[in-house]
Amino acid sequence: MLVPSLLSLQVATPCEVQTPDGPLRTALAKQPVSGRIELRPRALAGDGCADLVHHGTEDQAVCVFPQEHYRWWREHLGLSAEHFPYGSFGENFTVEGQTEESAYIGDRYRIGTAVVELTKPRQPCSTLNKVWGEPQLAAQMGRRGLTGWYLRVLEPGEVQAGDLFQLLERSALAPTVADAWKSKQSRQVP
Repeated sequence: MLVPSLLSLQVATPCEVQTPDGPLRTALAKQPVSGRIELRPRALAGDGCADLVHHGTEDQAVCVFPQEHYRWWREHLGLSAEHFPYGSFGENFTVEGQTEESAYIGDRYRIGTAVVELTKPRQPCSTLNKVWGEPQLAAQMGRRGLTGWYLRVLEPGEVQAGDLFQLLERSALAPTVADAWKSKQSRQVP
């Protein structure tokens, strides 16, 4: 079994960004950080949320997105890696070697000196559409099941790019992130 690794990590504090629809206050414009960084109960050091109603809860302390999806999105959007780098989906962790099909709800991992638990699929939001000027971006993420997922912090610690996701615990009955997303979508369709 391939052990997932933390390919890149990104943070941002809320700021005003220019979008095709005008200025927008968001923390989606994540920037890469190097070296070890503190992972706290609600976020990485230096990271923040503009929308505290839908983001920034303990069960959404870290947003994870697979690097495996970037190639398709770059081709689909006609953007290069330079213009659509890791963190473009607002994720804190860009992970390599794991997708929604191989990540399970409730998985517990040691990453660096921190311990985290996978809580749920990410719900792509309209901020992505606004920032990238693509009105169907979030909907496409949902339809394709390329959502990413959230982690809660069980034990704060330090993480850095290159750290492995060392699996500590997995329930035999747990659904994958992909299955949990499909189940959630089927409950929302009338």
